[in-house]
Amino acid sequence: MKKTVLTIILASAGAVCAHADDAAKAELIEVGKKNFMTCAACHAQDGQGLKIGDQLMAPSYTGSKVVLGDPELLAQVLLKGITKADTAYLGAMAPLEATLSTDEALAGVMTYIRTEFGNSASIVTVEEAAGIRASLKDAKALTRAEINERLK
Repeated sequence: MKKTVLTIILASAGAVCAHADDAAKAELIEVGKKNFMTCAACHAQDGQGLKIGDQLMAPSYTGSKVVLGDPELLAQVLLKGITKADTAYLGAMAPLEATLSTDEALAGVMTYIRTEFGNSASIVTVEEAAGIRASLKDAKALTRAEINERLK
C-alpha cells in the first residue's frame, strides 16, 4: 500500500513539473513570437527566408545548424550580427542587441526559432540567456566563414 501511494505521489509530482515546464515553454514561445516580427523581415513569416528574385535575403531556420546547435553561437548571431563578407545571401544580419534588450526577449526568440518551423531543439531559459549574454559582452559580429568554422 505504501509503495502504491508513493508511486501515485511521484507520478503526480512528475505531472506537475511537466505542466510547469510546458507553461514556461509556452510563455517563452509567446514572447519569442512577438519579437520574431523583426526577424521575419528577412527570414519571412514561415522562417524559410525571404526570396528576392532567385536569391534568399536570409537563410531558412528549418534544420539550421546555427539555430539547432550551440545556443551561444545563435545568441552571438542574434545580438552581434553577421558581417556581409560574401554573396551567399542578399542581406547582412543586423545586430539585434537593442531589439532583444532583455534576457526574456533573447530567450523567447531563441526558443521560438529553435522549436518552430519544423525544429525541435531545447528551449533557452531566461537564466541561460542571461549567462550567454554576459559571456558575449565583448564579442563582435561574425562572418559566415567564422560561423562555418565554429560549426565543424
